[in-house]
Amino acid sequence: MEKKIISIADELRRSISMPSDGKPNNKSVNGNSVMPAGKQARDKKTIPTAGAILEAMSGFDCTGNTHMLHPRLDIRTVKLLNSFKLASGIDMNRFIAFSIHYLFQQHPELKTYIKQSLENFEL
Repeated sequence: MEKKIISIADELRRSISMPSDGKPNNKSVNGNSVMPAGKQARDKKTIPTAGAILEAMSGFDCTGNTHMLHPRLDIRTVKLLNSFKLASGIDMNRFIAFSIHYLFQQHPELKTYIKQSLENFEL
C-alpha cells in the first residue's frame, strides 16, 4: 500500500476548509455575495465562515490595481500573514487589499466621515 506524503501547508489548507466536525463544507455561492454588506450584515448577526472568507478573498480581483502602499506592520503580523500565505496560497497584497475593501464595505460610516471631513477642510 502506498502512503501519500502531505505537506504541512496542505494539511492546514484542508483543516481550514473543513469544519470541526470533519465533513466538507458544501455551501455554494450561487452568484450571491458571500459576505453581506453594511447594515444588513450587522442586523442579521451573521458571521462568515473561514471557508467563505477564503473563497471571497481568493476570488477578489486586484489585477487592475496599480497603486502601491507600503504598510508598516509589526513582526507578529508579518509572520501571521506569511503563515496565512502558506496555508491558503493567498498572498499578503491580496489579503490587505481585500481586508481594506471589506472594512469600507462593512462600515460605510467611515466613507461618510471622510466626505464630511473633506467638506469642512479649510486651507
